[in-house]
Amino acid sequence: MSTDSASWTTVQDFLQKSDSQTAECFRRTQWDELCPIASGLAGHLECVALDQVASGLNHIVRLLKFSDETRWAARVHIRRSTSPLVSKTSLRNEVATMQFIKERSVLPVPQVFAYEVDETNPVRVPFILMELLPGSVAMDALGGYNVHRGIIPRKLRPTFYRSVAKCHVQLTSLRLPKIGTIVRNRDGRYECGPLPGIGGPFDTATEFFEAWADSVEFKWDKETIISMMQRSPNPAERMIAIIENFPLQIKAMASRLSSCNEGPFPLDHDDFFHSNIMVDESFDVTGIIDWEGACTVPYELIAFPDFLTAMPVSFDLPQKYDEDGQPFDEEIREMWREREGYIEMVRLAELDDSVLSDCLSSKRSQAIAYLYGAYTSVGKLGFYDQAVKEIERGE
Repeated sequence: MSTDSASWTTVQDFLQKSDSQTAECFRRTQWDELCPIASGLAGHLECVALDQVASGLNHIVRLLKFSDETRWAARVHIRRSTSPLVSKTSLRNEVATMQFIKERSVLPVPQVFAYEVDETNPVRVPFILMELLPGSVAMDALGGYNVHRGIIPRKLRPTFYRSVAKCHVQLTSLRLPKIGTIVRNRDGRYECGPLPGIGGPFDTATEFFEAWADSVEFKWDKETIISMMQRSPNPAERMIAIIENFPLQIKAMASRLSSCNEGPFPLDHDDFFHSNIMVDESFDVTGIIDWEGACTVPYELIAFPDFLTAMPVSFDLPQKYDEDGQPFDEEIREMWREREGYIEMVRLAELDDSVLSDCLSSKRSQAIAYLYGAYTSVGKLGFYDQAVKEIERGE
C-alpha cells in the first residue's frame, strides 16, 4: 500500500461503504491487540492505528503509526466463502512469495515484519504487518479514477512503461524448477507447491496444461451465456459448444503447447495491473503489491502487463479488422503500437537472456496466454476455436 491520500478513507466512511463481510471483519479485528505486536517488533515504540483505511477484494489495510513517525501497513484477511485451509495456504504462499522476491532480487516489494494465517491469535483475524512503500498506486495517482478514468495519462506512459518493463524483466528472471505456488520449508528453502483448483506442483508444462484442462470451469453457466448472446448475430448454442470444447482442445495439444516443456519456470504476478503498481510523481515504479495469486508458470503464460492486454485477431469478430489484419479502431491500433514499444523497452532492460521479449514477441505464445486468462479469470466469450487453429498453425 501507499502513503497517497487517494488510496485511503476514514474508518467511518469505510464502514458505511463496505459490504457486510468487510465491515464485520473490520469490527472483529482487535486493533488494540495488533498495535502491541507491531510495537514489540519496532523496538517497543508507541504504536497507534490511524483513521486511514483501504481495502481490496479479500483484505483490509489500515495504517499504523509509531512515535518516531514511521508507518506500517496492517493488512487483515476478510473471511469469504473460501475454506479456512485454502485461505491459510493462500496467505502463507503470498508471504513466502514476497520473501522469495525480497531475498533474490531488487524488485520493490513490501518487507513482511510478521503474519498470522488463522484466527487463533489475539487479533482474531489472519493478518500481515508489512512495510509501507512510498508513492501511490498508479490507478489512484494524479486524482485517481475520477480524473483519468483508470487510464495512465498519455504523456506519462513512456516513463511508466519503461519502469514497469525493468520490473517485468526482474520478475520473469526469478525461476524455479517446477510450476506452482511459492512455498517455504521449515529449513527456509523455497520450492513450489500445488496450485489452487489445479494441483501440482508440475515438472513440465505438458502436465500443467493437462491438469488445467481437467479441472477448469468456465465462469458463466449456459443460461448466463444465452442471456449474454441475445444481441449477438452468432447463435448462443455455437458459443456454448466452443466454450465447452476449449479445455478438450488444450488437453489434446498439451504436449505441443510449450517450446520449453521443462523448467526452470518464471514467476508471474497473476494481476499485473496498475492497481497493483505503485509510482512516484514522475510515474517511475516504487513498488508492486498484492502477490496473492503469484506462481511460476509455463513460458507461454507470460503476458504483457494487464493494461497492455489485447486479444488475438482470431478470437475477435473478423469485421473489426481490414484485409491486412489491422484493426479499424484507432484505440486498438494505439494499443498495438504501445505493445511494440513495450517489447523494445523490455529488450533494453534484459541482461542475462531474452526470455521475456521472446515471449512477448511471439503471437503464438501471446494467443495461448490470452486464451488462458480469458477463459480462467474473465469468462470472456469469444472464438476460442479459431484461436486454437491459429496456435496449431504456429502463427
